[in-house]
Order: sequence, then structure tokens, then C-alpha cells
Amino acid sequence: MTETSNKPSILACDKDVMTLRRLEKVFFAAGLKCQTKETAPAAVDFAEGTRLLLVSEYYLQFALTVAPPDCAILVLAEEDTTGALGTAAKDERVDHVFGRRAANPVRPWEVLHVVRRLLKHYELEGIKPFLHWGARMHETVVASSEDLHHVVEWVPTFCEKLGTPPKVQETFAELAHELLMNAVYDAPVDADGQKLFAHDRKQEVVLTEEQAALFSMGTDGETLAVSVRDPFGRLERRHVFGGMHRALAANGQLDTEGGGAGLGMMYIYQHGYGSFFTIKPGISTEVTVLYDLGLNRREFTTLPRSVHVFHER
Repeated sequence: MTETSNKPSILACDKDVMTLRRLEKVFFAAGLKCQTKETAPAAVDFAEGTRLLLVSEYYLQFALTVAPPDCAILVLAEEDTTGALGTAAKDERVDHVFGRRAANPVRPWEVLHVVRRLLKHYELEGIKPFLHWGARMHETVVASSEDLHHVVEWVPTFCEKLGTPPKVQETFAELAHELLMNAVYDAPVDADGQKLFAHDRKQEVVLTEEQAALFSMGTDGETLAVSVRDPFGRLERRHVFGGMHRALAANGQLDTEGGGAGLGMMYIYQHGYGSFFTIKPGISTEVTVLYDLGLNRREFTTLPRSVHVFHER
């Protein structure tokens, strides 16, 4: 078999040569042509049409200067992601922030997942793409506030049977509640785009079949995943990155004026090591959060988080 093109599909820039070697293997697995550099990106690197840049936060300001307007910029952020999220809030080229520790610089599956979706235009739904084959998964339609409460009550029972500590059981019930409240109360709008239920989050709500949300939760024994999809597609990237950055910059001490969007996004950010947002404007929004079952609570608390926003049509 022959390769179709020798032009690089992606450029990776990082000071750490071991990270670059590891990334080269990931890109090969993805079937992508790549160029790797230990130095900052330059304008000439994009001359042959490369429009996907994976760059260390150390080189991010250089990247913002030289990358073309249609270039997707993926940021490798070490330890503290506040700055990278702030950049993403201001620059629409930055939709992906990979949280990493210096001693364990990259999750190969995460890079593979993101770059293949971006370059091959895969449309993925639910938690199945994030779990190993044979994983246990549960899925249910949430068509009312009553359904919402039933799901939230079920979540800690599932986590307990999995063998997670009580704190994880509690936090995942809280996460499910936050995601479902967004889908059941905040997302629904009428034909004129007016919010139906956001003005009163305590009222009883019954959704039509077309308005109902879909809740998914599962595990492969290594990862615990939860996902909620609504059929409205009203979430915007500025809500995600802007909300997270404001909350992190304020150490989570935000007021709730304007709907508390920053606090809501901070809640999502804090409850998993990775948050994946798939937005199809006017069609659907799906939020997936992943938790590493192999970490103790102290390790998890200090773990750098990843945030990914995918725009699909």
C-alpha cells in the first residue's frame, strides 16, 4: 500500500524530545503525517497547508502569532491550566487543552481521540468511545424533573456497587445533577428561542419526546464516565472556556449573577480529569466527563484537567 501524501497533517512543538517521540507514535497510529519540533512554530511551518498544531503552553504565544486563522491549536498545559483556558476563551482557534503532569506528559489515547476526530471528521456520541471494549454502560431518557431525581438517586448506588469511595459516589451524584439540570431546565427553548424553564429551576417539568435529554453512565474498571445529551445545541464555546477560566481565576469564588454559568462549568471541570463537549448548533449538546478510578482522592484533586470542545454540523 502507498501513502497518499507526504505533506504533514499536524505540527507538534514541545521542548521535551521524549514527548515528541511519543507523539510521533500516536500520530502514526492515527494514520497522520506529522512534523515535530523542539522549538517554537514559525510561519514557514504552515506553508504547505498544515492546519493542526499541537503545542506546549511554553510556545503558545508564538503559536498565536504565526498560526493561520484557520489553524486548530491544541495546547499541552502543564499542571495549571488557567492560562490556557483564558487563551481559549479569547481565541477561537484554541478549542482543546490537554492537562498533563511533567512526569507523565501525554495520554496517547486522548491525543489520538482528538486529532482523529478533527482531521477525519468522526461524529461520536455517548460514552462508548471513551471506554474499553466490553465496558458496562447504562443509558436512559430523562423526560421530566421526576426522571432527573430518579437518575441522581441511582448514581451513587451504581458507584457503590463499583466499589468507589463514598466521596466519589457523592461527587458523581452531584455531577449528574448539574449536567441534568442544564439539560432539563436551561437548554429547552420554544420555537422563538425563548427559554422555557430556566427562570425557575424548582418547578416540576415534563418534556416532550423531542425535548428529552439522554443520560449515559458506565465503566470499564479503569474509567468512570458520565454523559448527558440535550436536543437543543445552545451551548457556546465562550460559555465553556470563559466560565471555567473565570472560576479558576477566582479560585471558584464566583457570584451567581447571570445564571452562575462560571460555577456550573467549574463544577464540570473539577469532577473529572477530562471534559468533552460536543456541540451541534441547534441540534444537540453533549457533555462527557471522565474519572480515573486508579487515582486516590488526593492525586485526583491535584490532577491537571483536560477540556475539549468539538463543533459539528
